[in-house]
Amino acid sequence: MQGVLITNGFFWSTKFDELADMFVRSANERGVDLVRMENTGCLVDTGLTTFPGMRGRPDFVLLWDKDVLLAEFFEKQGIRVFNSSRTIALCDDKRKTHLALMSHGLPMPRTIFSPMTYDNIGFTDHVFLNRVADRLGYPFVVKEAFGSFGEQVHLVSNRTELYKLFGLNTKGKKTGESVLSSNDILFQEYIKSSKGRDVRIQVVGGDVIGAMYRHSEKDFRANVTLGSEAQAYEPSDDEIWLARQAAYAVGADFAGVDLLFGEEGMLVCEINSNAHFKSLYKATGINTADEIINHIIRICNRVEHARTHATEW
Repeated sequence: MQGVLITNGFFWSTKFDELADMFVRSANERGVDLVRMENTGCLVDTGLTTFPGMRGRPDFVLLWDKDVLLAEFFEKQGIRVFNSSRTIALCDDKRKTHLALMSHGLPMPRTIFSPMTYDNIGFTDHVFLNRVADRLGYPFVVKEAFGSFGEQVHLVSNRTELYKLFGLNTKGKKTGESVLSSNDILFQEYIKSSKGRDVRIQVVGGDVIGAMYRHSEKDFRANVTLGSEAQAYEPSDDEIWLARQAAYAVGADFAGVDLLFGEEGMLVCEINSNAHFKSLYKATGINTADEIINHIIRICNRVEHARTHATEW
């Protein structure tokens, strides 16, 4: 069995390399030839359907990136992609994540989307900001729809702070550049009971394989990248059910599901299609790479078994 591990060619860090090495090592230990390629060396080309440096077509692609079009390109050729292009798209755009959660009736913070505007125009009417504030009440959270590691997430306590994010004064007049790098914005109720803490639950193949409790004394966000601490966590039956349902809602083969401590129960905050798992490994000793590779092998063997029997008939 051979597969391709796709990573992003424009972003590098030691942590990314370590995760890639863990996948390759895990695959090799299980007799799987996993070739690492960057998306810059595997371009979407409608006139080319071969894979440089590989013998024929791979049995699968493990896309450890957010390149949705590249994932779809592989799928159009009949290659199984983990996670699917649909899952990556639903998780990458937090607005789509919350729509998926809503359609499955799963608990989450109340969320409002910014109205669509064009990149070269921006938000010329600030009235909708007042409507958002009236509905959510201060303080509330402002997020860019696309972002990772807790970046592009802001807590605003009053109108001045809200308007400043958008480069406006309190009268709604443009005074400077927006702090936000995108026009795709979410506004969410602030879950005060979960300030600086959350739970990350890792789901693989529909099962919870591990969880960690993350907490910060300095920030309302609990991301480890921002300096929070993490420790092993034993999720309750309700939390396991919620994490599994959240992963199912986006069709994920694997996902890191972040839960907040709501006053009346846990709330789904985000679903990560390619959640970094070094912190989980450090906190629990659970190697997510092993679990993901095991899941991929099971799926590919099942597909091959079905294909073989179909041919016999």
